[in-house]
Amino acid sequence: MYSGTNPSAIRSQKWIRDSLLQLLEEKPYKKISIKEISDKSDLARQTFYQLFDSKEEIIEYHLDSLFQEYLLEVQNLEVATTVELARIYFVFFQNNGEFIDQLIQNDLIHILNQKFFFYLGEIHTVLHHTLNITEYASAFISSGLVGILVYWFKQNRQMPIDQLAVLISDILSPFPNSQR
Repeated sequence: MYSGTNPSAIRSQKWIRDSLLQLLEEKPYKKISIKEISDKSDLARQTFYQLFDSKEEIIEYHLDSLFQEYLLEVQNLEVATTVELARIYFVFFQNNGEFIDQLIQNDLIHILNQKFFFYLGEIHTVLHHTLNITEYASAFISSGLVGILVYWFKQNRQMPIDQLAVLISDILSPFPNSQR
């Protein structure tokens, strides 16, 4: 995936992303071709391949921008508790619900899970936590949070966000009476 600073390339990446997102509203991900994305974005296929290696990279690109937004929100609100962080998480993804629904419908949640795993360390840093979370713990937490998000979406978001945030906080809190 292109990661330079050329304004024309960055603009083209956004056009390609927007084209894929529009096409996802019309048809399943597996039936969308690179040619269709290129045509819809009014760019040559060659331009597509200069910027992305695959359709999956477009999804990753979009998730990167969503997680950057999320990190800014967490930082600007100076989140202090797990409940607050979980609340922001669910509100944020509810506000991006159409895209999350598309990921679920097209069996692309694994990409969200990979990105959440990647960004979990940055979220931790933004919160100014100094705990050293192992990769295993990160994998557990990211998979769990994405799993709950997907389940919540599949249940038509019936549980109120505040209740869900408390549930997440309870799950992530150390067990008070546990023995090893």
